[in-house]
Parts: sequence; C-alpha cells; structure tokens
Amino acid sequence: MIRLLACLAATSLASLIGVAHAAADGRLNVFNMTTGAVVLSARSYDESTWSAFNLFDENPKSLWCSPEGKPRANEIVLELSQRHRLETIAFDNTEVQEGKYPGVSARTVEVWTSTTAADSGFRKAATLEAPKGARKEFALPEGTLAEWVKLVIVDNWGSSAYTELAEVQAQGVPMGDAPPRLSISGVYQTNYGALQLEQKGDRVTGCYYGGEGTISGVTDGRVANLEWRQKGQRSGVVLMVLTTRGDALNGLWYEGGGLKGTWSGTRDPKAGNACKLAGSGLAADLKQSGRAIAYGIHFKSDSDVLTAESGPVLDEIAALLKASPALRVRVEGHTDATNTDAYNLDLSQRRARSVLKWLKDHGVGADRLAAEGYGKARPVADNATPQGRALNRRVELTTQP
Repeated sequence: MIRLLACLAATSLASLIGVAHAAADGRLNVFNMTTGAVVLSARSYDESTWSAFNLFDENPKSLWCSPEGKPRANEIVLELSQRHRLETIAFDNTEVQEGKYPGVSARTVEVWTSTTAADSGFRKAATLEAPKGARKEFALPEGTLAEWVKLVIVDNWGSSAYTELAEVQAQGVPMGDAPPRLSISGVYQTNYGALQLEQKGDRVTGCYYGGEGTISGVTDGRVANLEWRQKGQRSGVVLMVLTTRGDALNGLWYEGGGLKGTWSGTRDPKAGNACKLAGSGLAADLKQSGRAIAYGIHFKSDSDVLTAESGPVLDEIAALLKASPALRVRVEGHTDATNTDAYNLDLSQRRARSVLKWLKDHGVGADRLAAEGYGKARPVADNATPQGRALNRRVELTTQP
C-alpha cells in the first residue's frame, strides 16, 4: 500500500542552500514540488532527517539514507504532474558522507516508469550507475513516458550499513493534456491533525486545530500557495501539492522566512467539518493583523504586466475596498533573490504600482492606496529552493491609518 511521506524535522530542512539545475533550454526539473511532483512512498533511516523527500528539493546538502542494515533494493515512488516524456535524469552524490562511511554513495539505480497507476504498470527504463561522491546526468531511452516513476536503489559502492543519495532530478516534456483539475476542498488527516480546505474558483480558505489556525491562498489545481495563521499570534506560508487523484497532499511550511517542516496528509471522505471557515480569507486576515498575502496575483516574467490569471484576486481586493469605504491599504511588492538587489527592488516597486493602478482603474479612490516595493528584503521562505522562491514572489496588503 502506498504510504504518504510524513514529517521532516527542521534540523535538516532549515539548512537548504541548494541551487536548482535547469536544462540549457530552460526546461524545469519535473521531479520538484513546484512542477507538481508528489512523493508517494519510500523507506528511509529516519524520516525526520533522512527522508526520501530530500532527494527532490534541489539541495544536494540534504540527504536520503536507507534504513540501517538495508542498503540494497530500496524503492521510492514519485508521481508527476502529468504524463511526461523523460529525456534526462541526474543523480547527485556530491555531499554524501563518503569520508565517514566509505562506499555509502548510491551506485546502481533502476528507473522504472508507469503510465497506468502508482502501483502497477511499471516497466524498467534504465539501469544506471551513479558516481561515487559526484553528480552525473544520463540520457534516458528515447520515448520514455512516465506519469509515475519508481526508483530502485539497488546497491552502493561498498557500505554494508547504509546507502545515501543527495539528489535526483529529471528533465522532460509534458505529453498531451494535463489531468482534470480537482478541487482541493475537503478534510485531510495530516501530521498536524485535521485540515479543512475549501476552494472557490482558484481561491482557497481553510482551518485547522479546530479553528485556532486558518489558511488563505490560491491553487492552480495542483500546487497551492497559502498563508497560515495560528491563534492570531503566529503566521507563515505553506506550499502544498495535490495528487492527481485528489486523495493526498504533500506540503512544506515556513515561519519567519525559514523552512520548518512538512505538512502532509490524506483526504478523509468520511470526515465532517473539522472547523469553521468564516475566519479565513483576505478580509479576515486584514482585520486580524492589518496585513494579508494576496497570493494569486501574477505578472509576466521579468515584467510588471499583470496576467489574466490575476483577475479573481484583484476583483476580490477591489470588492473588499469598496465594501469598506474607510479602509486604506498599501500594496507591497516582493521578489525572490534570483537577480541583483537593485533589479529586484525596481521590479517589486513597479509591480506594486501596477496593482495600485489596476485598483484605481476599477473604481478604488487613489487617496486610499499607496504602493511600495521591497525586492528580496522581506522573504517569507528560503530563496535556495524553487518552493521557497515561489512563495517569496508575492504581493501583500497592509492597512494604513
């Protein structure tokens, strides 16, 4: 039976400092969460520090380790966002503990793929040799199609106690249509108890801890960028990915700009309401703390031009301001750290002004609006991974006197 990965401790996750590897033509790593990949099953020495999730975070300093005394024939199953033609796969052993445990680097790895289901229809695509203490990319056979990938880590370079592997990445091309978008609405039994989510359009609200915690954000039907708040005292962000069957979530949560752990679980179709949703959403967040993250506002790449997908969130903000004539807000732009400080600051300022102009053009008085850009100066997540950077690219609203 497929087992969803649970918690990862902050001790291993908070140190993510890796760099994403993209193909020369700009294709992304299809094994990463931001591209919709979900780890479905694996076994490891200790899921709190050595989980298989570490293989797909684009950080070679966070490692997977086999269970003690079981260095061979370890299987890891990964679900992709849709069917892909896989072209290359890379294994990275650069940071494994060869000096402490000679021969611990993964060696022989079988790549199995399926377009049938997560637990059936697998065919072996390749048997490859990962280098000891190094990284190597391999071309896969032409026509390698996959919706699910099973990695069988057959053996290592000599250790009888453990096998370690730092990173696995793959580039490929999506084939055909993406699976139908499923609603994220429902109750999930997670490592932090029952989480209730409700989706309307692309907007997501939710609650947990019996209503002491709230969730607000957006989803594209696979990946959700969300802000969490707890008891009105703590807040942070979370990135969650829904499986293609809609039966489970993988998530990463952040607080104070640092990665704290995973937030994952399975849908419970028999559960009743876990909490009341009335206290979540942009209006509730602004009322509670005077600030809210408006995930769902998007711009063209390296531009301040708003995309059509931004419409629902912008409409929500405009409606909120029109319903509260005394409310004044500052629109704040934030970027990730992938460019220079000066570039990021300028881009964030232009994007904030672009949102302000949209609101003015749609009936909100200019005297109720201000705009400011902060570039990369105020991250809500790490800037070392695709997941963290996705959460850092955002627009926030703050109330003004």
